[in-house]
Amino acid sequence: MSDFGVDVSKWVKKANLNNEEVVRNTALKLFSDIIVSSPIDDGTFRNNWFLSGVTPSTEVNPVDDGGSDASAIAEMTADLKRLKAWESITLTNNLPYARVIEYGGYMGSGPNTIGGYSKQAPQGVVRVNAMRFQSIINEEAAKVK
Repeated sequence: MSDFGVDVSKWVKKANLNNEEVVRNTALKLFSDIIVSSPIDDGTFRNNWFLSGVTPSTEVNPVDDGGSDASAIAEMTADLKRLKAWESITLTNNLPYARVIEYGGYMGSGPNTIGGYSKQAPQGVVRVNAMRFQSIINEEAAKVK
């Protein structure tokens, strides 16, 4: 292989590593923000975010551990590091009321809702954070240049 071929292959390898770093760091930032902005009542909702690859997780964690941001983010981070196919990263919350927290429509009444929406997250959690996706990916891409 010529010197030029070696240089190009090194550049391609570095570019792929940079792409993976940008994608993983963007996912970490975006998904951490989703977890932190998730409303807390007993902590169950916040602790039911699961990271996976192409196929969404079907997991449900019925245990309430107080809704710790740190533990939920640490678990998500560990899952992200173990993920082999970094091109597709999915964050899922399979609790039956996740859709209501995101879009409203709660039919009952209680101290944590108003007009069918969560008082803590009346605009949802995923939609609000997803609007920042482009700025997050731009920030992460700028770090690896």
